[in-house]
Amino acid sequence: MAVHLLALLNEQFTPGVIDRLGAELNESPATIHKAVTGALPTLLGGLTRRVQSTGGSSSILSFLDKGDYGKTPFDVSQALDTEAETQAVAGAGNGFLQQIFDDKLARSTELLSAYSGAKPQSVSTVLGLSGAVLMGVLGRQEQENGLTAHSLQTLLLGQASEFRKAMPDGLDAVSSLLGFEELQTPAGPQTEVQGADNFSGTIVNPNIPKSAEGDRRRENVRWLRWAMVAMAILVIALIVQKFSQNQNSADGISTDSTAQVESDRSEDASAATRQSIQDANGQTADSTAPGALGIRDSTINK
Repeated sequence: MAVHLLALLNEQFTPGVIDRLGAELNESPATIHKAVTGALPTLLGGLTRRVQSTGGSSSILSFLDKGDYGKTPFDVSQALDTEAETQAVAGAGNGFLQQIFDDKLARSTELLSAYSGAKPQSVSTVLGLSGAVLMGVLGRQEQENGLTAHSLQTLLLGQASEFRKAMPDGLDAVSSLLGFEELQTPAGPQTEVQGADNFSGTIVNPNIPKSAEGDRRRENVRWLRWAMVAMAILVIALIVQKFSQNQNSADGISTDSTAQVESDRSEDASAATRQSIQDANGQTADSTAPGALGIRDSTINK
């Protein structure tokens, strides 16, 4: 069963969160609450309509694949420590909103503002925070568990009718603008279409529809990680081997500790040998000494 997305996002905006957010944005809690009730189905319905369009799912997944979710909060309350942090997280979520709404984002924000009574900037913050959390959930699934275009469509279309019905009265203009009349959950067994009655899953470990393609991607990621570990071990082993070799103390050049250097004393200097050399060359010392083949030193008296 799939994670229930609307319930998951609604749980983010507890009374405490709404109070803190209202204080930061200089809005009343009632106004922020009304903005939330309109923003969440608008966000999820807009994303569903986006994946219904040609190439929409692939475009969303491509965007998610490029994200870094190490600092993306798991819930909205983690982004409310300071006003600067709130705006930073909302700004990150706005990039996701642009992918979803494209040129309809500004108009949707204006309509939500008129409905709730909150300033457009406040509505934009609410949408941005919601978008950041949703982006984090889906992005982690895409990067770590192989969320595919098919899985994303199955998840969203399975709850499409609920998103449409959750739109409050007074937001017909938003529904018309975004084409929410097309939000229909496909007919069929709930286990196949991941219907809205499937409420399992958490924000940390959401239960998202799987696919064979997703399983292959997870397996590829698993093998890649093991290959990287093996390569790291090999590099470390080569470095250890290199530094374990004996080195010349003067210049650090590696030397073979098993090599033996023969002493000059081991040279054959017997009388018979010296006589043989003298007979052949006229000398037994170096080539500068007097001898038949040597260079005679002119300073030596004959």
